[in-house]
Amino acid sequence: MLQTLRDKTSGWIAFIILAAVSIPFAFFGIEQYFELRTPTYVAKVGEREISQDEFRQRFEQYRQNVRRQQGEAYDAEFFGSMLVKRQVLEQMINEELLTQAAEATNTQATDDRVRREIAAIPAFQVDGKFDPEQYRLLLRSQAPPLSPAEFEQQVRRDLSAREIPGQVSATAAVTDAALDRYLALREQTRDFTYAILPAAPLPAEPPSEEAIAAWYAANQSEFMTEETVVLRYVEIDASKIELPAEPDEATLRQRYEDQRARFVVEEQRLASHILVKVAADADADAQKAALDKATALATQARAAGADFAALARDNSDDVGSKGAGGDLGWIEKGITQPAFETALFGMEPGTISEPVKTDEGYHVIQLREIQAGRAKAFEEVREELAAEFRSSERERLFADRTGVLIDQIYKNPTDLGVAAEAVGLPVQRTEAFGRLGGTGVAAFPAVVREAFSDRVLADGGVSDPITIAPQQVVAIQLDEHKPRVQRPLEEVRADVVARIQAEAARKATAERARAIGDRFEQGGDLAVLAAEAGATVAEGAGVGRSAFNHDGSVVEQAFKLPRPADGATVKRLVELTGDRFALVELRAVADGDPAKLDAALRDAARGQLQQAVASAETRALVEALRAAVEVRIVEERM
Repeated sequence: MLQTLRDKTSGWIAFIILAAVSIPFAFFGIEQYFELRTPTYVAKVGEREISQDEFRQRFEQYRQNVRRQQGEAYDAEFFGSMLVKRQVLEQMINEELLTQAAEATNTQATDDRVRREIAAIPAFQVDGKFDPEQYRLLLRSQAPPLSPAEFEQQVRRDLSAREIPGQVSATAAVTDAALDRYLALREQTRDFTYAILPAAPLPAEPPSEEAIAAWYAANQSEFMTEETVVLRYVEIDASKIELPAEPDEATLRQRYEDQRARFVVEEQRLASHILVKVAADADADAQKAALDKATALATQARAAGADFAALARDNSDDVGSKGAGGDLGWIEKGITQPAFETALFGMEPGTISEPVKTDEGYHVIQLREIQAGRAKAFEEVREELAAEFRSSERERLFADRTGVLIDQIYKNPTDLGVAAEAVGLPVQRTEAFGRLGGTGVAAFPAVVREAFSDRVLADGGVSDPITIAPQQVVAIQLDEHKPRVQRPLEEVRADVVARIQAEAARKATAERARAIGDRFEQGGDLAVLAAEAGATVAEGAGVGRSAFNHDGSVVEQAFKLPRPADGATVKRLVELTGDRFALVELRAVADGDPAKLDAALRDAARGQLQQAVASAETRALVEALRAAVEVRIVEERM
């Protein structure tokens, strides 16, 4: 099966993808000979850079997600590991490779798919339905604000990057013979006997002073205190700024008149469609066949008593809407392709269109209902205007105070108190935290980086304002600094002794187990050897891979042993989790019988195997793309 996967991803399809991707990277712009700049990227994929800010933002998102999931079990030190950082970066590199492959092969998500993806985002919905006004409002509230076209391009880029893996996954095929082999292995059972050997006890005698001193000297890096800082800081948060007054009626009405064009509800049309898919570059015969089919469906849809939804479910090639009878929901201008929009907005309610050609193929459109456009009355938008007034006033005051803060830091770069007094805010103090961050403002990576910078840590100066969220900045200054220092031996003696003794016990356990294992694998009797070691023999008859009535590590190792020859057994010493060892004697292997599984179970197994094949093929595709594009990683910038 593995060879099949390699063959699938190294054939002509993969060649075309790799050829298309490699062409853009064969040429380099002449401007590089005239520009001098210091690289700051964390990784470079071809000519596309992944910046430090991009990486840190993604890493912080990952860290916050894990923190929410784990709660009190969250371990901040885990995220200091370079291995964890590399895992996040590798994911970003893979995404960039797929994006470039999509661009190089001109693989783009269609307008309809982008529209459906956006409409399905809960934040843009009101009462469970996509609301265009909510959509535009939320985009305007971003920092920086986004236009619908900019956001839709972001969504299109993301969907396009997923398109090629999706197409590769869709080709994953599982034959009946492969399924039978898989089921025979999955349902396989094994008969074996085993004994888990007891661990050696801790040494009765404590280690000598010389041994303690030597171990401590060899492992001093494990006994260092954490470097910590305490900061003084001033925070300007626009959401906490108190306004001098609420807006009066006249002010709000004037804003309404000035911005009346904003408060127009665009005409919306409730539509369904049937798509007959045909490639834009298909030959004339294929185009004619698709048009003929769409024309026939339009005729059927217009017939008396016709059920358009049923026709869509049976005939539409749009997988996103056919299950809902072709329902596209409420559509306003600017959402669909021009040809589709022109046809839809030229129809009367209850009518069926002639076939409409777009990049996807031919659409038969049903217009079900029209909501006419109208201007919203002042009373409908009064609260929105008041909220915007308050927001804009806070933004103005925030900008004013931030400007004052910057000026005062420039004039008094070593005294945060002067700047705090100028903006009328208190100087606050963090808890002690290390280079992995802490709580409050110390949870933000930008604050942590600045706290341990030369300007703050070495020189004791006040930082420039640090943006930690939209309309929220802090300026920091060092209050206390505790450097990393070696913990004295007397302070960690008990820990050192415990580690020395644990190492001695593990070593004794392994040596004893290997000695017994040698005798066992040379033909020794399991019951005799187990009795000598003080272990108990356990029987496993007809044990499956997911058995829960035996030690999971033993079951896993038993299924790794080779099939015994007729009339013989396989004897092995195996290493288990937790520095444990076991003697395992495998007596028999019985493959599962695929014929005993009903159709539902076979279908479920086929789906699982298809997912595994698709995943393997997608990984192989990414590896092939990576081999064709130069990827440079700079770990010291992570």
